[in-house]
Amino acid sequence: MSQPHISVSALPRSLTSLETWGFGFSGLLLWLGTAPAMHAALGPQAIWVWVPGTIVGILLNLQVKRLGTHFPDVAGGTPNYTTRLLQRFPVVARYGAIGYLLGWVSVPPMNAIILTDLIKANLEPLGIACPSLVLRIGFTLLPFIVAFSGTRTLGILHTFFVFPAIGFLVTFCLQGIGWLSVAPTSPGLLPETWSGITAIDWMKWFFIAVYAVYGCETASSFVADSRQPTATLRCLSVTAGFIPIVYFVGSWVVMRLATGPGLEDSAYLNLTAAAQPFWGSLAPALVTFLITSGCLLSSATAVSNCPRILYQLAKDDYLPLVFTAVSRRGVLVPSLLFTLLLSLLCLVWGDVAHVVMVTGTGYLTSMMAIHWGLWVCRKRPETRWPWLSLGFFGIEAVVLVVGGLAWGWLDLLLGLLLPLAVGLAGLWLPHLHFAPLQLTWWQQRERQPLRTPKADWIALQVTILILLVCGAVSIGWLVRAGLERHGMGSHMALFSILLMTVAFVGVAIACWTSLPQIAAITEAREAVEHALNDLQRTQTQLVQAEKMSSLGQLVAGVAHEINNPVNFIYGNLTHVREYSQDLLQLIQLYEHHYPNPVPEIQAEADAVDLDFLQTDLIKTLDSMKIGTDRIRQIVLSLRNFSRLDEAECKAVDLHEGIDSTLLILQHRLKARSDRPEIQLIKDYDALPLVECYPGPLNQVLMNLLANAIDALEESNANRTYQEIAAKPNQITVRTTRLVALKAEWVEIAIADNGRGMPETVQQNVFNPFFTTKPAGKGTGMGLSISHQIITEKHGGKLKCTSTPGVGTEFVIQMPLQQGAVNT
Repeated sequence: MSQPHISVSALPRSLTSLETWGFGFSGLLLWLGTAPAMHAALGPQAIWVWVPGTIVGILLNLQVKRLGTHFPDVAGGTPNYTTRLLQRFPVVARYGAIGYLLGWVSVPPMNAIILTDLIKANLEPLGIACPSLVLRIGFTLLPFIVAFSGTRTLGILHTFFVFPAIGFLVTFCLQGIGWLSVAPTSPGLLPETWSGITAIDWMKWFFIAVYAVYGCETASSFVADSRQPTATLRCLSVTAGFIPIVYFVGSWVVMRLATGPGLEDSAYLNLTAAAQPFWGSLAPALVTFLITSGCLLSSATAVSNCPRILYQLAKDDYLPLVFTAVSRRGVLVPSLLFTLLLSLLCLVWGDVAHVVMVTGTGYLTSMMAIHWGLWVCRKRPETRWPWLSLGFFGIEAVVLVVGGLAWGWLDLLLGLLLPLAVGLAGLWLPHLHFAPLQLTWWQQRERQPLRTPKADWIALQVTILILLVCGAVSIGWLVRAGLERHGMGSHMALFSILLMTVAFVGVAIACWTSLPQIAAITEAREAVEHALNDLQRTQTQLVQAEKMSSLGQLVAGVAHEINNPVNFIYGNLTHVREYSQDLLQLIQLYEHHYPNPVPEIQAEADAVDLDFLQTDLIKTLDSMKIGTDRIRQIVLSLRNFSRLDEAECKAVDLHEGIDSTLLILQHRLKARSDRPEIQLIKDYDALPLVECYPGPLNQVLMNLLANAIDALEESNANRTYQEIAAKPNQITVRTTRLVALKAEWVEIAIADNGRGMPETVQQNVFNPFFTTKPAGKGTGMGLSISHQIITEKHGGKLKCTSTPGVGTEFVIQMPLQQGAVNT
């Protein structure tokens, strides 16, 4: 899909690692909805579904972590990593990513229905009518209302409850297995008899298990806007360690303890029956807290995850650019609205079983897509266990067909067609002549100055708060009166629901009353700080630019002055060589015809060593030619580097610029008394001419190469000559032609084998005024200016990857043509 050249805003890195970990852990809570239903249908045989599901879930988490390490700037996580793997198959890539999206889009409405039914079951004994429709709509909208105020708000609220919920869930699993192992009244850890499971039943229920056990990799969705991407990815390893505890051990506890009659497929009844032996009277309240938190927290994760998937799909040209619109607070408003629309459609449908089947079909196809993509890219470094991925793909394909047909052919057909329909609907949006469906409309809206709150608006906020507080007190009084009539202890479960719900509602209220004012003050303060930083950076850059301009003029002037006499010498050397050869040939003729010269001539010939002179003269002239050649190359390199006549964008040979820069730095690469020569390894791809700004780009290359040499010299500080010779210093310069989603790009990688940088340094390396060099040896502006030249002037990317003790690599990526859409 070809789209106009419009700048796409990057997601602000605003989330802390703890908040991203909270979103990552919520996948474990999906077990609460699937395990009881599977146990009710299969009994002890359900464990045969969870065992392979647990294994694949662990491997998937570790694989996604590897992908996230290679794609740290990709939002949306797993489905958008899939599009990277399946670049050669864009239709399949889009289909798989939208299938994953649909799996999460259905989570808020389905959880709203589950919570409403749970509240209804607790209110009926009190004789209180349950407003089911209002609660279903309210629970569906609740996480969206919070999300519209910013992901951080939702992330903080999410983190506050997710860790207690995970703590209770893990306690349920471990305490339950411990009670089964040692309690006198335990039915025993192992069942008396084992029974197998039919292939049809296994595939039918593995179809559903994928929906939960594969969903523990959601932390990857937030890597692109995490302040510490590496720490966020570490969550995937930790979550992988919890998967067997929750999905295998927890299922084992339910299998052995939830055996009473009348439990059916109720999550509440099955989990309460399983927890009753070791949690006693607290079991109903704690189980209700787990179910409520699982519903609300997984809905919050879905509301945060889905817009990021749409954002990255649009950024990668799979969907319209309107989905890349980002507000000042980092809210993906169009993507969030589209997610809300899809969620409301699921709610209108209302049939939990059919919605789960249809959207679960899309989710399973997305898992097939990533496993197929891993096999297709099996030789790439970001791929682990490609043969296992191929096997998983085959198993999932059979499960899709056989398991899907076992649930119903109509749901399977709808599930296969829905990603296509949603994808076509998304692509069709730009053709509607409606301003909010265009990215430029949202960008212009964000450029408008912040509005100051009016007095009437503040009065309205106070009025709303008073009404809400009074309403909350009244409802609390009525609920307490009802509980006292029926006994407080028997309705602690209702308290758990109210606790979670009131927390979310309270934050939602704050998001639309007091938080906007606080956010406006914060935004104003950040805007002033940003303006001051920009001013300071601009001043320094102007000084640096003036220095570079003066240096460029000096270099160009010196090069020009040297060039004229050198060209004079170089041009006449050819004639001198010809004349010398003619004279030498004449002398040889004299010697041939007059072999016995007079004594005076013979004495003079012996004095000047005529034989040596005839041999060495031509060699001397050839050496002079080589020397003048070298001077001309240096002059040409100086002219190419200064590029005073090439300040505009033009197509150039990148290799020429790199070689010119290396020639200027040649004196720093040569051997010295304290170290051998720095080895230079060139790995050049066949590149066409690249549109760029040659002068600024050469400045970037000079900065990166000079920093690489500095890093090697720092690493040599405590090493002897012999130690350096045994492990010589190396600088590798690699160029590669990339085929991106929208246009062709080029990549320049400059790597050294120095001591490397710790993560804390890597995170700040492009910040203005940040330097690790001693005072007087660096301003801290070189890499900052280089980053600005590449990203702002060339629409490219400048990345740094470093491993302590191994070395550092800087990678420049930029489009072949400056008119290409930024990716």
